[in-house]
Amino acid sequence: MAELKVEAIGEGLGVRLPREIVEQLHVQAGDRISLEKTPQGSYRLVTSEDKLAEQITLIEDYMHEEDA
Repeated sequence: MAELKVEAIGEGLGVRLPREIVEQLHVQAGDRISLEKTPQGSYRLVTSEDKLAEQITLIEDYMHEEDA
């Protein structure tokens, strides 16, 4: 687990991602990521590509259920 420090950025707040997290997420400056709340109440960072892959998997699973 990586600990992130909340910092003042302009008129808002932000966090800096450690290099290891940036590399694992495969993101770079300007990319968009989402902070999603899980059913257990914790949060996770998700890239747009991860969200798209999850949606495709859900659609494919649904299509296979319909075939059965």
